[in-house]
Amino acid sequence: MKYKCTILLLVISFTTFAQERIRLNTVLFETDNISIYVKDIRDERKEKSLGNVDNSSGKQSTVILNPNASKAIQEFMDVSFPFSKEATPIYIKIKALEIQQSQSAINTVTTRAYAHLIFFEKKENSLKEIFNINHYEDQIFDISNTSGIFESHEKNIRATLEYCMQLFVKNYKENKTSEKDTLEFRASKEPISLATVPKLGKWFDILTYKQLFSKNREGYNISYIGFSDSEDRFILPFVLSYSTYKIKPESLRNKGYKSVDYFALGAGFDGYFKMFPGVYVGLGIGVPIGVEVTRNTENRKRTNFLIGINAKQGIKLIPFKDFGIVIGANIFQQVQTSKVYKTDFGFELELGVNF
Repeated sequence: MKYKCTILLLVISFTTFAQERIRLNTVLFETDNISIYVKDIRDERKEKSLGNVDNSSGKQSTVILNPNASKAIQEFMDVSFPFSKEATPIYIKIKALEIQQSQSAINTVTTRAYAHLIFFEKKENSLKEIFNINHYEDQIFDISNTSGIFESHEKNIRATLEYCMQLFVKNYKENKTSEKDTLEFRASKEPISLATVPKLGKWFDILTYKQLFSKNREGYNISYIGFSDSEDRFILPFVLSYSTYKIKPESLRNKGYKSVDYFALGAGFDGYFKMFPGVYVGLGIGVPIGVEVTRNTENRKRTNFLIGINAKQGIKLIPFKDFGIVIGANIFQQVQTSKVYKTDFGFELELGVNF
């Protein structure tokens, strides 16, 4: 039994820490005919991996540059900035280099590469900082394109490095003076810290149950909600819903009906304003489409096509982002092509799970 547990732990560890190596394609890019070369690249990151993403088979993997970040980027730079005795040597420190991926819509995935680089010249046997830059590149893919998603990480890294290098070259040339043998550089903007690197939002799949309360109706609604919890304050989720409700018996008095039931599918615009992490204010406009089934006092049944428009305002709480309960409350107003009540208003209590 002890040996079985040991083997199981080894299998889990191997699966959890599976690695993928990315080799940068050494592609020549525009250098504006500047006479510099990259003498040395130092990787000063504490965490040497690029991050954890899905590989081409869709399995979670830890990704590293092959053979390592310093050498891979050195080889990439050498193609466009080859060594020459007349060229000025430049030194680069890698402060941050990472990749990300996240589902960004119901059928798309966004990938991102981020880099923070500092450029130096050697003067009087010491390195002097001359340029400081951070940048990221994104691409969007169909969620089924697993191979394209994984391959995009290498392209995003190259695009990010190329952008940083070209901006450095532009700054280098603009600050070159004909009167002096050295270069003068304007102070570059302070880069954002690694703790505030722009993160791709986490995708939420939420299934909710809403109990409806109004002046004339009672019933419930079941909804699927999918959205990416990005850094943006305003979020547009994907929503599908099914509703069933009936007219209260006391609201049918003097109407000539014994019962009125509604069945509707809903789609529309829902927007969330993120107030705090896990706290969202919702505004929505929906177009429910379905049928209205009426039974009059003579027990005669009729089915009518139903379409309407509704608006709602409310609050949604997602206290545990990785798993847990979703709680919400809304007030609503509705206009519809009903044979009995064409307008209604009320409120909903919501309970759901995110998975």
